[in-house]
Amino acid sequence: MKSTYNINLSYDDNYAAGPDFEGQLPDLSALNSGLAPAHFVGYPVNSTLGVPAGPLLNSAYIKLYARLGFDVLTYKTVRTGYFPSHPFPNVRPVETAPGWYHHPGDKPSLYTLPALDESQPQLNLSITNSFGMPSRDPAVWREDVAEAKAGLNTGQILVVSVVGTVRHGANLEDLAHDFAQASAWAAEAGADIVEANLSCPNVSSGEGSLYQSPAAVSAVARAMWAALGAKTPFLLKVGFLEDQALVQQIVEAAARNGASGLAAINTIPAKVYQAEGQAALPGEGRLVSGICGAGIKEAGLSMTARLLAARNQVGLAKESFSIVGVGGVMTGTDALDYLKLGADGVQSGTGAMWNPYLAVELKQLLKLPLPV
Repeated sequence: MKSTYNINLSYDDNYAAGPDFEGQLPDLSALNSGLAPAHFVGYPVNSTLGVPAGPLLNSAYIKLYARLGFDVLTYKTVRTGYFPSHPFPNVRPVETAPGWYHHPGDKPSLYTLPALDESQPQLNLSITNSFGMPSRDPAVWREDVAEAKAGLNTGQILVVSVVGTVRHGANLEDLAHDFAQASAWAAEAGADIVEANLSCPNVSSGEGSLYQSPAAVSAVARAMWAALGAKTPFLLKVGFLEDQALVQQIVEAAARNGASGLAAINTIPAKVYQAEGQAALPGEGRLVSGICGAGIKEAGLSMTARLLAARNQVGLAKESFSIVGVGGVMTGTDALDYLKLGADGVQSGTGAMWNPYLAVELKQLLKLPLPV
């Protein structure tokens, strides 16, 4: 099956054209009938399955995935000013060997795959994606967020992902306040929840590695709480960490400063080549890019387990601090694995792009009787 994001077109062309989908839409009433009551960060929802920041470029994509039965829809990361995308290409399929992700700082190089056979399912697909967290001008995205919100159905909520922009001469507090400004605008435009993207390997200016610092997590969360208060909950998106002590510090820093939870993981960085010595993605600083898809499922599950353990260690209740699992969710069964682990929500990016009926699969599984 082909992706709803056309990987043969630029980011701007995909933004303008909207999602590439010609399939049949499910009957949402029938699909949601019989599901157990569910909540996501305090909101009643049909299910806690969603799409993370990335595939849903604008309201056209949000509306499609709402009609496909995904219930927690995340609007692609926005900023307080216009920011261009990295040059085309931005998405390329890669070959990942089992277990390659276990030591993110010491990965073997990856190589791109030839063109995909769109007549076949892509359930074992891994990709590299490198966009650099582009953003339309705030006047554009604020209006479009409102349109996205208006396109949702009963039992669905809108999350808007935001990021601060590192500017010349700015310090951490300046960056945190930029996060807060974007958050306030997102809430005003209609976001039910705001998510701060603290983890992106495809930027070189620092805003994509904040999740590794408890001090940075505290500063961003504190500024967002000051801007949003109790009216609009916010999540923090973090990357893969192996040090349980650091994971606990990040959880403590987020909770202490008003965050309603953490989502993990984002992509895992790795060097990607098209051929020996030839970078897969053109442009300075793009040899290392984010890997997502089937190859990072076990990494996502292990990070979710670490976050759940840290929440218990800190003594936080799941009702007050949510853990959202992301990574390698290509099928309904993959999503169920996260929920069985204890995640309060689960999201699919690559899987949702190449398997748009993933929500249908999961909801059918959720309706099955529990094994005796």
